[in-house]
Order: sequence, then C-alpha cells, then structure tokens
Amino acid sequence: LGSGTGSFAFAFQEWGPYDFVAIDASPQMTEVARRKAEMYNANVQFEVADFTNFRLEHPVDFAVLLYDGLNYLLLEEQVRDLFRCVHAALKPGSLFLFDQCTPANSINNADFFGDEGEAEGVTYVRKSHYDVETMLHTTAFDITVGDAVFSETHVERAYTLGEMKALIDDSPFRLVAHYDGFSQDPADDEAERIHWLLRA
Repeated sequence: LGSGTGSFAFAFQEWGPYDFVAIDASPQMTEVARRKAEMYNANVQFEVADFTNFRLEHPVDFAVLLYDGLNYLLLEEQVRDLFRCVHAALKPGSLFLFDQCTPANSINNADFFGDEGEAEGVTYVRKSHYDVETMLHTTAFDITVGDAVFSETHVERAYTLGEMKALIDDSPFRLVAHYDGFSQDPADDEAERIHWLLRA
C-alpha cells in the first residue's frame, strides 16, 4: 500500500515466490514503478488506487503500509476507511503491518526541520513546521533539476498511541503487537514511530 515507485515491492521479492500487488494513488509514480518492474523482471502487479478505497480481485495473505503512509490520512474517518478496506482485501487470519509517526517524533526532532542537499545534479531545500494544536506536520520541498524548480508540500497528521489504539479497537482487526520504532520492544507514549501488527 502506498507503493510509490516500487522500491519496497522489489525488496520484498527475496521473501519468496509470492504474487505481489502494489497500489499507489499517483499514476505518475505507478508508471515509473511499472517500468522498473520490467527492467528488474519483478513479479509485481502495480495498480493506481487510493489505499482507503480499493478492491482486489483475490484476497491476499499480508498487507504492508510503511514510512508514514498512514500519517497522510488527516481525519480519523479516513483511517477507519483504510482499516475497512484492508480488512476486506485480506484472507481471514492474515496480517496487516503499518507504521506511523507520533507527536513525539515531530516535537523531539524540531532541530532537523530544515535542511538542504545535492545528489546527482539535483538540489533540494526542505522546511518543516509542526502545529501542536492541530497535530499537523507540514513539510515544503523545493527541488532544482537543471533550470527547472519543482515545489511540493506534504501535510501529515501525528497520531498518539492512544488515538491509534482506539481506532484499531473500533476496527474489524485484532491487535497482535505494537513495536517502538524499528525494534521489537513494545511501544509506549514516548515512542516517536510505532509499527502496528494486526490480524484480520
């Protein structure tokens, strides 16, 4: 889910001889992913779809949404839609793994809200702002390629552990575990990133 240009889908190929379906709402990113799949001869079917409103032809065994994909859902009702949609796409007893950033991530890392850099002839400037009242984290990018400048703004909502736990409890899923960051330690209210594992 939220597959972008397919990097995770291609990395997952080494898991075994499975069939992979990758969806993203961006037709442009999906087209890049399809071209990469041809180049890598990867067994991935790429589809353009919103991960809060999609249907699969056949139910799957496992679903993954990583690197802040859920945080782009600014309303709790959108998270509920995601859970309903993913649950409908899974076989009974299958797993859903997703991560999310919390307010602690934005508050603790304010010193890193702005940076700039250059790689392979592309330069970028990034500026971020976190609103503690709305819990919205806004990041603006200016990217320069040759004479062309591209600007885009990303807005994410930081959910607390308690808010997400309540949404899961209200969903058709059963909570298996919630991990602190990239560890296997249980997450608590101080966690900056939480990985949730749910069972359908």
